[in-house]
Amino acid sequence: MMMPSFVSSFVVFRIERFQFVKGGLSPIVAGLASDYAGTMSLMQVITILSITAAVFTVMGIGAAARSLHWLTREADAGILKLSIRVLMPCFIFQKVVGNPAFDEASNVILPPIWGYMAVAIGCLIAYCFARGSGAVLGFDTSDKVHSFAICIGIFNYGFIPIPLISEIFGERALGVLFLHNVGVELGIWTIGVSLASGGLTKGWWKNVLNPPSITIVISLVINGLGWAHLVPEFISQITGILASAAIPVMMLLIGATFYDQIFHAKVEGDPSSPWPAYVSSVLLRLLAIPVLFLLAAMWLPISVELKQVAAIQAAMPAAVFPIVLTKHYGGDARTALRVVMATTVVGFVTIPLWISTGISWLGLENTVLEQTPKEATVGPKLEPVEAMRVVGISVRTSNRKEMSPETGQIPLLYQKYESEKIDQLVPNPVDPQKRIAVYADYESDQSGKFTILLGRQVAADAEIPDQLDKVRIHRGNYLHFVGEGEMPAVVPQTWETIWNYFAEDTTHTRTYDADFEIYDEASPNRVDIFIAVE
Repeated sequence: MMMPSFVSSFVVFRIERFQFVKGGLSPIVAGLASDYAGTMSLMQVITILSITAAVFTVMGIGAAARSLHWLTREADAGILKLSIRVLMPCFIFQKVVGNPAFDEASNVILPPIWGYMAVAIGCLIAYCFARGSGAVLGFDTSDKVHSFAICIGIFNYGFIPIPLISEIFGERALGVLFLHNVGVELGIWTIGVSLASGGLTKGWWKNVLNPPSITIVISLVINGLGWAHLVPEFISQITGILASAAIPVMMLLIGATFYDQIFHAKVEGDPSSPWPAYVSSVLLRLLAIPVLFLLAAMWLPISVELKQVAAIQAAMPAAVFPIVLTKHYGGDARTALRVVMATTVVGFVTIPLWISTGISWLGLENTVLEQTPKEATVGPKLEPVEAMRVVGISVRTSNRKEMSPETGQIPLLYQKYESEKIDQLVPNPVDPQKRIAVYADYESDQSGKFTILLGRQVAADAEIPDQLDKVRIHRGNYLHFVGEGEMPAVVPQTWETIWNYFAEDTTHTRTYDADFEIYDEASPNRVDIFIAVE
């Protein structure tokens, strides 16, 4: 899809009166962090609660699908294999390749160490607690002690934190999360298996070398060699399509698994009260360990992205997988089920509270993506446009190049326009209040190269200085989209509306002749975008 000039430029530069903001899927209101320095704002807490509720709601839909027999148990194995071997590797490839977070060596080395140590320390604390309390709290066998330690130590490191980190902190932190999870996987298949079975099993390392981990290694190699911009657009399109399905599919499957564990788990032979395990697991997994997580993140010299990961992971309940692990390696399935269910249910309340606390403790308020309320986009209307001549400066680029800060040309174009005061070189602009960005000379469609010219409209017979470029907008029919709202967030929202419109509408076909944006100084909270159609 074509990246509008303003969308690319506002990520890096302050253009005229438009303030710098951090882009993201669910950005949080600009200025709140400075207004509430050192503490989380009410809006941020509400946003985190909303995101958490959305995650649990999708899981609930998966549980409902299981109860209605829409998502059958027979399909689980195939869906899981498809997700782990295809969808998640594509998702990881999309988020890691070209991710600038990995320009820092510490973000390559420390995250897996942190993930492994988090599992190790969590398991150690839970093991000591269960051994120390013994029969008083019902941990009267070694299987119960080991299962309790495994479930407390192994937190939900994947499909709940992924959407949370993506929405709250963005792509850089999401990439670091994947590398952090390699360490967690290593902890599961060494520490976890050793606790469950009494020692490492033969071939344990094969479980660590899974498709997601291999994809992370390949992606980091591509980054290290500087080949991110060489990945063919065709490959990016394929992985992008498959990546979009990874998280919702797995969240639905997790919801179905929870339904089975609640209503159909076969655990027999232990009539003891579940409450000691419930209370103990909540106190450790959702109270003591989060404090340790956050204190470690405060005191240790780690990157901002790893602090962001720690702020989310500190809030996570026990993972579902340890139930399977304890069953397979001879642990106590009932204890595992009690820990997972208690921390998950209570976690719905504590997750947003701990994330908010972690952001405040770690001083991450200014790194939270800004939340700009969705504004209405007016249109589209089919309108005739007379021929125009626009002069300014231009650059040849492609959507693929603009996705990477290292290869993006549009931000540099805007910077040059401002620094060299191009407006002063434009001879007698038709309307001095209106700046125009024109997309023209398309190589094919939005996937090919194009030329963007930034400038002003001039008369048809105007003499153009040699240092300026020119482009002609032909007379014809254009779909006129109007975006109104807080700048600059309304611009990508308007382009998103445009992309969705042409993806769904068959009435109009883009000509890829010339499209243009108009920014009028008289209407600072408005952008007009004209798309050429047949």
